[in-house]
Amino acid sequence: MSEQGAIDSDFDDAELPYEQRVANALDDVQTEPVEGGVAIDIVTRQAVFVRKCTYDSLEAHYEAEGYDLATYKTHPYLPGIDVENAVYECVYIDGNPQNAHKPGKTYDFPSARLMYLPVEQAWGDMEVGDV
Repeated sequence: MSEQGAIDSDFDDAELPYEQRVANALDDVQTEPVEGGVAIDIVTRQAVFVRKCTYDSLEAHYEAEGYDLATYKTHPYLPGIDVENAVYECVYIDGNPQNAHKPGKTYDFPSARLMYLPVEQAWGDMEVGDV
């Protein structure tokens, strides 16, 4: 009985399915917004501070708030918007330092409108004491 490896097998048998390769590649990639983190509003391309997750789904938001965030303005045209999107309360980050002390107005966003901004990668390879 001889052992068969990847070289002895057909290429299709040795290669993982595309879905599995993508899942493996994105396994440790943060894609959902993080409370207390920063995200990019993909409609306006502005940075927002993610204050908190307010609803687990757009349906829960609709039931509590009385308006449909899924069909609000440009949301129907965004890929990924569906009733399963969590809803996050966010505030736009003002780029003007003179406004740093002023509170901003908060807005509700479906998770598919927010791109998590991995600011921690800016120092990912640095060690304590590195400049």
